[in-house]
Amino acid sequence: MKWALAVAPLLVLAALALYSPEEDTATTYLEKSVPHVGVDFTSGGPDGEGILIAVVDTGINYDHPDLLGFGPDGKVVGGHNFIDPSQPPLDTNGHGTQVAGVIAADGDVRGVAPAARLLAYKVSEDGEGVSPDLIVAALRMAVEAGADIVNISLGVNKTNERIDAAVSEAAKRGVLVVAAAGNDGPVSESIGSPGHNPLALTVGATYNNLTSSQVATLTVNGMPFVAIPMLDSAVPAEPIDAPVIFVGYARERDLAGINATGAVILAERGSDTMGEMLYFSIKEGNAADAGAAAIIVFNNEDDEIFYGELIHEFNEPGYAPRIPAVSMSREDGLAILEMTQEGARVVLNFLLDPDHPVPFSSRGPVSPFYAKPDIMAPGVYINTTTLSGYGAVSGTSYATPHVSGAAALLLQQNPGLSPEDIRSVLVSTSSVVTEQTGMRSPLHNAGSGRLDVTAALSAGLVVQPPVVVASVTPAEPRTAVPVDLRPLAGPLGDISVEYDVPGADVSYSMYDGTLLLHLGSDRTVEGRLEVTHQDTLYTVPILLQHTEGTVTTTQDGGRLWFEVSHPDGWSFAKITVTGRGGEEYRISVVPDRPAYVDVYENGLHYVQADIVAGSRGTAAYDTILVDTVTSGAAPPQGIPDIPWRQVAIAVAIAGVVGVVARIMPAGRRPLYPAGRR
Repeated sequence: MKWALAVAPLLVLAALALYSPEEDTATTYLEKSVPHVGVDFTSGGPDGEGILIAVVDTGINYDHPDLLGFGPDGKVVGGHNFIDPSQPPLDTNGHGTQVAGVIAADGDVRGVAPAARLLAYKVSEDGEGVSPDLIVAALRMAVEAGADIVNISLGVNKTNERIDAAVSEAAKRGVLVVAAAGNDGPVSESIGSPGHNPLALTVGATYNNLTSSQVATLTVNGMPFVAIPMLDSAVPAEPIDAPVIFVGYARERDLAGINATGAVILAERGSDTMGEMLYFSIKEGNAADAGAAAIIVFNNEDDEIFYGELIHEFNEPGYAPRIPAVSMSREDGLAILEMTQEGARVVLNFLLDPDHPVPFSSRGPVSPFYAKPDIMAPGVYINTTTLSGYGAVSGTSYATPHVSGAAALLLQQNPGLSPEDIRSVLVSTSSVVTEQTGMRSPLHNAGSGRLDVTAALSAGLVVQPPVVVASVTPAEPRTAVPVDLRPLAGPLGDISVEYDVPGADVSYSMYDGTLLLHLGSDRTVEGRLEVTHQDTLYTVPILLQHTEGTVTTTQDGGRLWFEVSHPDGWSFAKITVTGRGGEEYRISVVPDRPAYVDVYENGLHYVQADIVAGSRGTAAYDTILVDTVTSGAAPPQGIPDIPWRQVAIAVAIAGVVGVVARIMPAGRRPLYPAGRR
């Protein structure tokens, strides 16, 4: 198995803002995303001083003036080259340098925590991939070296037990692991390890605070499609409502004899003629010359959405974009093409609102017990350090270091915070993220919201858990979830509580600093709890799941007992118990037989029962805080008696199958220059 760098597909890195030896400065998109997440360098607040952040990546170019120095007196105080241990961890690919710049660059570009120090762990030479064993080794070495935070902008869309175990061990030793969600969105269930791990702080990507972060809403005959405005596209003053016409590759000859006046042109990316250079600017210019109101370009090679650039070094003299230009995936483009056969009408609108999830950002769910991603941060056109100077890059790789830097600021201000405390503060103080429809983005798409450093640094409260995921059933139609409100200093004082969970019956009570949230519903619902304390708002997303079956867990010492029920009766259940550290225990049970497992560690445990009821399979969930395990308990030596025929039936009904990860290393596909054609 290999691992992919979390770089947005079909976008050339370091292509949009180039380093100029004459000017010795970055000239494009400078200091946009960092202020957008609430970092103010003029306020005299924390800057990351005294915090050590490990970057597990392709190394770091510590010869860059904004990341200068390797060793005790440098920005990069140490690290290790796992590719060639005889050499220092100097970056020759660029990805690690770009990530490091977002975290802690201190020069012409300033990262989120410019005074923080870095550790460079080089686990990939060329950005093509890396063995999980190197990730594990780098994580362990970072912990031993005294890192406070580990940034991992690496990932794959399946789980890996070794990586997850290393993340869990780091968390237990007080080290926060910040991981990229990945770039397999907008497909659901596309977050793999390490972002899948419940103890990792997993980061998805929103747009940046730039005019280039215009987002588009596009519907055809009322059906919504995902479209991304091209860089430097003309912006319509009003929504465009027009018929859509397919014109091949939008060459002059493709448009000849077609009345495109006032229409939206649908065109395919690239060309079917060898050697023909049809840049996006040429397609846009041809469509504008034909009188079109806008142009949509869909991908010609695969189904990934892409970013197009209209202004580039190959433009004809005097070229300027005249009509809106957007890109979309091949699948969506072909769907619209089919709709044109019977007449289709497009409604296209541009919005300047950076707090939307980027289509490529990977989505959850990953588990019925917790939500991923945890938080979002800007991940499009991020100006940062490169091997040769400065450049704009896109991907969840670059959203992630915004959060690592924010964690450093928070830890500097509050040195006693645990990794779970830091997660709570950053997640609960995040800002609202919406879909392009204007509705709040679902929890599995955008986590709690977009990073807000100003709010996090003003926090005086740690909310645990920062996200409530609970279950109800017909047998147990209501549940109570404790939400602990721990002040960072002094007594709790006054708070105000509001909630909005459509379709649920909600109430609460307070007991000595704990808010007991009472929830009930006859269906799965999502909403939020809002707590205001000392003028700071804490938002706690709520996901209340409704299942047909019920599993109830009780504890006696280190033994967990289970009771399973289903309104239609049941014949078999497979129960899986998972600790927060990743340890798992399994048992298969039948009615009228006592069911239990022995666990060997205190802490929160997740219980999932896959129940066979008649010919149907269904799942039920429970959580239990185990606090009765005695020290010195030993793991089991024998194998429990398992009714294998029932196991086979349950597996077949549940559809549990092995899968091969679809690994997409950076550089797998040819990248067009600056995404221009």
